[in-house]
Amino acid sequence: MKISKHINTKLLMKINLIIQKIIFILLFLTLTSCYYKSSDYYNAQAEKLENEGKYKEAIELLDKAIEKKPKNIYALINRGVNKSLINDYKGAIDDYNKIIEIDRNNTLAYLNRGKNKARLCEYKEAIEDYNKAIKTKGGELIYFDKVENSFIHNGYEFDVKMEEIRLERGFARYNIDSLIFAIDDFNFCIQKKFEISTCYYMIGLISLVYGNVEEACKMLTKSMELGNVDAQKMINQHCTNVHQISP
Repeated sequence: MKISKHINTKLLMKINLIIQKIIFILLFLTLTSCYYKSSDYYNAQAEKLENEGKYKEAIELLDKAIEKKPKNIYALINRGVNKSLINDYKGAIDDYNKIIEIDRNNTLAYLNRGKNKARLCEYKEAIEDYNKAIKTKGGELIYFDKVENSFIHNGYEFDVKMEEIRLERGFARYNIDSLIFAIDDFNFCIQKKFEISTCYYMIGLISLVYGNVEEACKMLTKSMELGNVDAQKMINQHCTNVHQISP
């Protein structure tokens, strides 16, 4: 009986030692797992939170992604967008500044930085960014849309359609009373069949500023026919005395 008890005691000691080793290994893996998670991992997890509308939580993960890889443009873009969505426009601008320091030809960064400046009513500065975005595509008259290239990385994922840039510039120009230039941007978007209802509406508003009520009502009517509720309101206010509105 004494021998059996001695054997059981040794066996228990071995079992306890094995358990302690297992606990130590599990604890070590838990403590080090965060360290070995990549910047791309945190960015991917942040995107899941973004899809759920959890922008602040996503930003916290993107902070970790950027801490691990400060030049992760994807994480910086995503964090900038999330900051915009929680009205942290200055914080978003800071992120786009960092992207532009890394990539001077990042069209999306210039566009998004301009949008955030416009939200801060810094319209002239916003226009400068929109112009820089246009320049990355070549220019207003001759420009190129980037497409995916399987052989070289050409930054196609950060490209933006010219009409999207010019729409935002049109809004900014309107807000600084650069109305003729704003009309030029809105007409360009109409030609490209981009946000047509909005562009007709904006041209209608500008025509009212110039006192051209008949032209304003034509534009507002086109906008209304495309479903713009605000255009209907403006028609009720300004077009009741216009007897004939040509299509």
